[in-house]
Amino acid sequence: MENTTTTQIKFPTQPASPLAADCDRVNMILDQLVVGHAPTVEDEEYIVHHVDDCSPCFEDLTKQQAFIGFLTTYVGRKGAPNSLPQTILSRLEVEMA
Repeated sequence: MENTTTTQIKFPTQPASPLAADCDRVNMILDQLVVGHAPTVEDEEYIVHHVDDCSPCFEDLTKQQAFIGFLTTYVGRKGAPNSLPQTILSRLEVEMA
């Protein structure tokens, strides 16, 4: 059997750049928009100013706007059935009995 050795090379970890933290904040704000939370005026201004300076975020935002436009045009929203509230209440009554 042949002796072998393994050498691990460790690369120094670099702290996240301030720009990456800014991009993360933009993503968090956009995630909140997706679930229906309205952005604050500060958040709106932050996104606009950040996207002006960050080409990857600008491209991502443009893609997201195109995707939302596609969904709005071709998928649309379906309303909840009128019977949904009564169905939920009926199931709750059964569970609580």
